[in-house]
Amino acid sequence: MIEKQTIRDRDVWLKVDPYKVERSNPQIIPTEYFTVSFFSNEPEVESDRGEFIKDEDGNIKLFESPVAALTYARKSIEQQA
Repeated sequence: MIEKQTIRDRDVWLKVDPYKVERSNPQIIPTEYFTVSFFSNEPEVESDRGEFIKDEDGNIKLFESPVAALTYARKSIEQQA
């Protein structure tokens, strides 16, 4: 899913993708997280890669819902601007 947002008078595109987690015990949840990346220009195809939102350790940040991913990404980009 790609969503266009305007943040501080700048258009950005946020892309949320599912991220499957293989667990040794399938009863451990969640088994699916979401990642979010952003683009300064509109992506040409769905498979384009943007810049991932990362956690404080520099790893790709995982979210439990697409809404949480979009909210966090928006706040992160607002703070950078």
